[in-house]
Amino acid sequence: MGKSVLRAAAILAVLLVAMASVVALSLPWLVSTDIVQSSIERELGNFFGTRAELGGQTHVTIFPRPRTILSGVAIAAPGERTSPILTIESMEADIGLVGLVSGRPQFSNFKLVRPHLQLLRDPDGTIDWLAQSGRVGRLFRRALISDGEIAGDQLGSVVTEKGRITLETGDGTIIEDITAIDANLHWPQFDAPMAISADAIWRGTAGSLTFNTRSPRAFFLNAPSETGISLDSDIVTLNFEGAASAGGPLFADGTMRFSTPSLQTMMTIVGTDVTPGRALGEVVLSGPVRLAQRRMRFEGLDISVDGNSGSGVLEIGITQQRGEPTLTGTLDFRTLDIAAFLSAFINLPQLMGDGPPSMADVATQMNTDLRVSAAAATFGDLSLENLAATAQVSGEVAIFDIGDALAYGGHVQARLALSFGNDDRAEVILSGQDVDTAAIGEAFALPRALPRGRGNFSITLNASTGGPVRLRRALGGMVSMEVRDGVMPGFGVNQLYGQRDILRYFSLDMDARGETFSTARIYGDIAEGLLTLKDTRITYPDGDVLLEGIVTLGTGSLALTAAAGPGVADAAAGDDGDSDAVPPADDLARFFVGGSWNRPFATPVLLPPSGRDG
Repeated sequence: MGKSVLRAAAILAVLLVAMASVVALSLPWLVSTDIVQSSIERELGNFFGTRAELGGQTHVTIFPRPRTILSGVAIAAPGERTSPILTIESMEADIGLVGLVSGRPQFSNFKLVRPHLQLLRDPDGTIDWLAQSGRVGRLFRRALISDGEIAGDQLGSVVTEKGRITLETGDGTIIEDITAIDANLHWPQFDAPMAISADAIWRGTAGSLTFNTRSPRAFFLNAPSETGISLDSDIVTLNFEGAASAGGPLFADGTMRFSTPSLQTMMTIVGTDVTPGRALGEVVLSGPVRLAQRRMRFEGLDISVDGNSGSGVLEIGITQQRGEPTLTGTLDFRTLDIAAFLSAFINLPQLMGDGPPSMADVATQMNTDLRVSAAAATFGDLSLENLAATAQVSGEVAIFDIGDALAYGGHVQARLALSFGNDDRAEVILSGQDVDTAAIGEAFALPRALPRGRGNFSITLNASTGGPVRLRRALGGMVSMEVRDGVMPGFGVNQLYGQRDILRYFSLDMDARGETFSTARIYGDIAEGLLTLKDTRITYPDGDVLLEGIVTLGTGSLALTAAAGPGVADAAAGDDGDSDAVPPADDLARFFVGGSWNRPFATPVLLPPSGRDG
């Protein structure tokens, strides 16, 4: 009995396998490709809300799983637009076996080869996604008025190979063209999580993008949803984790890390009109971020620009009135290269070179208000500590202030102000208190004939921005310096007074130490490239030296008169209390000082005897 049952079961199994094999082998001939083709056209048309056409042949395979292969797919654009919104070289999709046999096939797991999606941008710069997305658009419209789940809408997954997305205007002008798209979209249902991964080439740069959101419905309908975004390419790396939405004004609240090896290269590729004034190197931003009401704000930001690392608060926004970008914040750096920082706003080579100064696009097109501090900072050969500075750019005016900094034993301040337009001026102001002028002279290789000690200085330079801000004819300003207990190499009251009777010129030895003065007060006006000294007095223990004349700033040439004598100090202590009193001419030795800063010479000025006519 047992053997008979086993024999019957074996026979039945063989018959079932045989029948299944016959059905499977005969299915390709039993299934109507016309039904499959019309079903595909209907499904695609329903999905995009427009007409679908299959220009090529339709093939159906059963093994290893039921699947259809189509070619020459074209999806007509909505409205009166003549060109298709989507063309696909070939498309594959899984088919449900029951639906295939019953003549009502259902499709899933699409694979698109060389799809080309052509989106139309409206004249106001927006894209009407709902009008160009058919079934998905209808689902969104239903979701707008529905608070519950939307069941029964199977969206499935889509894989693309060598795809392309083109953004066009109404006249056919291509605005964006993203190519070589290999992507995978997984979105089984409207209320299910969505995940996208893609590799593509945009503006000649290859990159990878991943995007996922827990609630696509909320994300696209402007309700925050847990979202992650990652972008990786040669020009930029971006990672975001947090809540975000995109159905209306963009919103994000989470943590972000952004880095680029070259900010200028990135902005050039992106195509923004806002570009820095020089080739800024690596920029890294990381920390909590909130994007809302057209403003992106970083709190607790860690920032690195060209190796200058710092932290603080930074906000990037768009003004409501004029739609201009704004940049505000407070940043604290450990070290800061001031020249690199300024070069993001102005063209420093032009500022000090042969061309007219100009602000970079980032300055003319972005309103900026930054507060910057640094434990250590450099500007060329100048070293600063405890820097506190500001950068303010608005319209055609840029002002950069160093409110205070420690340098060379004292405090320094500086201002660079540029204005373009009707009042095109450039102004540079430098000042210092209780600084070591000898250390500054050595650091900047200044002429040794300048007084070296401790004291205060103030320098103002101004010129039209129509020409270079350098020591030329258009340059104006003033110089004021007061130095205590210092020396001027090769120079002193006794060195000059002792040469009053010689009849030829003599060199002022710059290698000699010079006499120690108690105070040196230098005042002068700058005009047409010349420094005119006036009211300049150097006071020594044995007398004074008075200087007047001009210095050519471009070449350092000298044309000065010097009056030296022990009686100058005595007269300054006279009974009348006039500190600027000058003794009789017979008590002074007068000289002409010429040559240059680095190689000055002097020669006595012989005056006619006292009381003798002309």
